[in-house]
Amino acid sequence: MSLLWMEYESEFEHLVEASYERESQAKEEYFKALSERVRKIIYRDTRYNIDYLYTSYVLGEKKIMNTYAIWLYELMVGIHKHRFTPEQTREYVLFHLESIKNAIPDVVSMDKQKRLQEIMEEAQQSIRAYRPDPHPKAASKYEKEIDEYMDCLFQRDTRKAIGLIHSYVEQGIDLDDVYVEILSESMKQVGELWHTADITVDMEHYCTSVTQMAMAQMYDQLFDGKRRDKTILSVCPGMELHEMGARIITDLFENHGWDSIFLGAAVPVEYILESVRNNHPDLVTLSVSMPQHLMDCEKAVREIKQEFPDIKVAVGGKAFESTDDLWKKWPVDIFTKDARELLARANEICA
Repeated sequence: MSLLWMEYESEFEHLVEASYERESQAKEEYFKALSERVRKIIYRDTRYNIDYLYTSYVLGEKKIMNTYAIWLYELMVGIHKHRFTPEQTREYVLFHLESIKNAIPDVVSMDKQKRLQEIMEEAQQSIRAYRPDPHPKAASKYEKEIDEYMDCLFQRDTRKAIGLIHSYVEQGIDLDDVYVEILSESMKQVGELWHTADITVDMEHYCTSVTQMAMAQMYDQLFDGKRRDKTILSVCPGMELHEMGARIITDLFENHGWDSIFLGAAVPVEYILESVRNNHPDLVTLSVSMPQHLMDCEKAVREIKQEFPDIKVAVGGKAFESTDDLWKKWPVDIFTKDARELLARANEICA
C-alpha cells in the first residue's frame, strides 16, 4: 500500500495523526475492543481520506472531496450491508469526516484552516443530501455478450472467457466495439461490483488480468491495417496504477494505423519526459483514474508543452469526472470521455 501514499506537507501528515487520535478518543471503548489489524485499517483509511482533502485543497476543486465522500459512503454501505442500515452507515461516515474537520485547527496553520473546513463541510453535506439513483442504466446493445463474458470471469474460466472474445471478433463484431463496448464496459461493471462489496478484491484483479490477456491476443488483428506514420505515447503518470483505460486507447490507435508506445502505470514525470525526448511522438495521452494523481498529470502536461510545444497532448480518465473541467486550466490539446472521440480528434489535429 505504501506505493499509493501521497507525499504532502508535514501539516497534513500531522492531520492524519490528529484525526485518528480524535476519533479513537471519542469512541474509546469501541477502539479498545478492536484488534490491532482493524485499528491499522482505520488509520490507513484516515490517511486515504486526507489524500483526497489535500488534493481538493491544492487544486481548488471542492468537487473532488464531495464526489469522494459519496463514493466512500457507498463503499461503506456495501461493506456493512449485513450489519448496519444505510442510515447508520451514513452517520458513521459523517462522524469519521467530522473527526478530520475538528482536527484541522489542532495542527494546520491558520491560513489554511478556513478553506479546509469548508471543503469538509461541503463533503459532509454531500453525504447528507445523497440518495441512490433509482433508475437503472440504459442497457448496452452488447448486453448479452457482456453478461456471457462476465459469467465466465466469475466462474474463473479463463480459457472460455478469452475464447468468447475471439468468437465475438469471428462473428463480425467490430474490434473497436469489442474493446470499447464489451471489454471496457465489463471492467466498469466489475469495478462497480467491487465498490458495492458484491465481489472481492482478488476477483476484481483476476477479471482485470484475464481481460488484459484477452486484449493481448488481439494483436494480430491490431497490426493488420494500413499504417498512418503517426505515433502515440500513452501513460498513467505519477503513482496512478489503473492502466486499463490507457491500454484500450493504445490498442484502439494501433487498430487504426498508429504506432504506439505504451509506458503503463505509475510512471514518474521525469521518465515520461525522457520517453518523449527519445521517441518524439505525435500525441501523448495521459490517463488518470484517481484524483490524487491529477497533480502529477498537470506537472507532466506543463513540462511536455514547455519543452515540446508542437507535440499534441491529450488527457482523460475517471479522475476528471470529479472536477469542474480542471483540464481547461491546463495547456492540453484534447480532452474527451470517449476513446473513439479521442481517436477522431487526434486524426484531425495530427494530420
